[in-house]
Amino acid sequence: MTTRRRSAYLARAGFFGLLSLLLGPISVHADDAQYPIEIAADSAVREEPSGKTLYRGDVVLTRGSLRIESAELSFTEADAGVTVIAATGSPASLRQKPSADAPEVSASADLIEYHETDERVRLIGNAKITQDGAVITGSTIDYLIPTQRVIAAGSASGDTRERVKVTIPPTSLRENR
Repeated sequence: MTTRRRSAYLARAGFFGLLSLLLGPISVHADDAQYPIEIAADSAVREEPSGKTLYRGDVVLTRGSLRIESAELSFTEADAGVTVIAATGSPASLRQKPSADAPEVSASADLIEYHETDERVRLIGNAKITQDGAVITGSTIDYLIPTQRVIAAGSASGDTRERVKVTIPPTSLRENR
């Protein structure tokens, strides 16, 4: 294998290793599902006709190892239950320990959405996910839970073009040889 091919192979292996580190953590940790959802905020407003609940002011949501911090958090419900959870902030942040032996995952964005119907987590605006030294950033990052697919996108609009950036720590490259 030539040096160039080996470098390309290691880069691909490292990228997919990074994605595997980042994939599972956003989904609900099995032990977390056993815990109640607890929300602390400065205020809460429930609008029955629209099915929307809005929490404002230093909002903190916890459920087991999952912790979301934001300026505002909204739950929008349909007849079948909660359909969209949205956290906004500068930035809104999410942390979760996917399992007892796995490093904590951190995510942040201007807006973090969870779409229950298609089991999708979406980070919008200055999106970033980190775990154990691995980092992926972009304008938006979507994680499709059923297929464990991560889609990161940059921004081609505006004065400055934002590109997707991936940082793969040397330890990940060594583990994926």
